[in-house]
Order: sequence, then structure tokens, then C-alpha cells
Amino acid sequence: MNFIACCGTDIGTSRKVNQDAVSIKTRQIHGIDCYMAIVCDGVGGLAQGEYASSCMRERLERWFLYEYPQIDGNEEADKIVLERLRKTVELQNKVLYEYGLSRGIRCATTVSALLLAGRSYFIVHVGDSRIYLLDGKVNRLTEDQTLVAREVKMGILSKEDAQRDGRQNVILQSVGADKKVDILTYCGLAAGNFSFLLCSDGFYHHAAERELLELFFEKKYDNSEQLGKSIESMIGYLKDRGEQDNISAAVIQYRENI
Repeated sequence: MNFIACCGTDIGTSRKVNQDAVSIKTRQIHGIDCYMAIVCDGVGGLAQGEYASSCMRERLERWFLYEYPQIDGNEEADKIVLERLRKTVELQNKVLYEYGLSRGIRCATTVSALLLAGRSYFIVHVGDSRIYLLDGKVNRLTEDQTLVAREVKMGILSKEDAQRDGRQNVILQSVGADKKVDILTYCGLAAGNFSFLLCSDGFYHHAAERELLELFFEKKYDNSEQLGKSIESMIGYLKDRGEQDNISAAVIQYRENI
């Protein structure tokens, strides 16, 4: 299969530390091209967000490289993969929560991670980073676990009012903040040509859906370096538009014919 993948991150215009952690790992497993893309965003207002996000990323990377290849490809494999991803995040939640308790701090991160095995995808998600499937239209696969998103779902806020609400950064779930965490998982199949975009909230706040589709689905790239330059350019545009937060994105693009 014809995949191109790249990721990028930037500290932004006002932060002293980049609390985002982003990566893409790839390997062939059982003869299938597999990718693990991860975006973690350390929770602002808490302590050591950069530590929390990097630890979460590293734990998922280790799971992909050393544990995932041991799962047999039987009819229960999809269910097992989602459960193992959930357990991996649960374990890191316990580690970060106890780390914080031992130091008298709260230390937490969001996580949005995509495992892609050929056309099959598996997602584990906590917080307000996002994963999109771009296939001619923009499909948001993850749910923002935020106060504003909950009020939209309950009918308290309209989508238009939500975009202007000053509480957009109030997240309800994160890895490490509390003893228990609400972990969301998803799976599915991608058809035809497609791209996956994972990004922190600093990336999507000032990005139009049409822009994402044009840059990461409609535009064809010959190699990961070209894709990386487009990610860097987009980050620059977002900073010019006033984004002050850390900005991170990971893109995996598939073309049937290159």
C-alpha cells in the first residue's frame, strides 16, 4: 500500500514550554503496513504537562512496537486491540495520578492515538485533541471531552455560540488528573484514497475544514518531506492568525496510485 506520513509541532507564540508530544511510528506486522500516530497535549494549568504528554506518547509507542505484534490475527483481534489500547491508557493514567500524588501536584495530558493496519483503524482518545478522516469530506472521528461540547450535546449551547464561548479550553477528561478516566475507543475501515489527521487544539482552532481537505487530502505528495513542509506551512498560517498555544499535527496519507 502507498502511504506517506509525517508530523510536526511548534511551541507557538506565547508559551515558554511545548507541552505537546507527537509522533508517528511504522513497521510491517504480519505482512501489513502498520502505523501508530499519537498526539498528546499536556493539560495547561496543571504541573509538568510536558512530562505527562511525553510519557503517554512513549507508552503507546512501546505498545505498538513490542506488544501489538504479539496479537494473533483471529476473528477477535479487533476487539482485543481496542481493549489493549484502553488498558495501556488506563495504566498510564494510574502511573501519572500516583506520580502527582507523591509530589503533591496534578499532572495530566490529553491523548488521541490512531493505529492503522492497512485500511483498518483503531483509535483511543481522551480529552480535546482530535482525529479526522479525510476522504473527500472531513469526518471528525473523536469527541471533544470538554464542558462546551457537553453543553452543545445537551442542547444548552448552539454550535455557533460554542465557537465564541470563553470556556472552550475547559476539558472534562484527561490522563493522570484523576483516579478514573473516561477512555473513548473507535474502530473502522477506510475506503478508497484517504488521509488521517491528528491534531492538538492549537492546530484546529483557526483551521477551516476546507483548508484541511485541500492540504492533506486533495494535494498529492511524493514523499514525507513534502508533506512535512505543508504541515510546517499550515502551522505558520495558524500562528499568523493569532493562535498562541502549542500547535501539533500528524498526517498519514494513502493513495491507491502514486
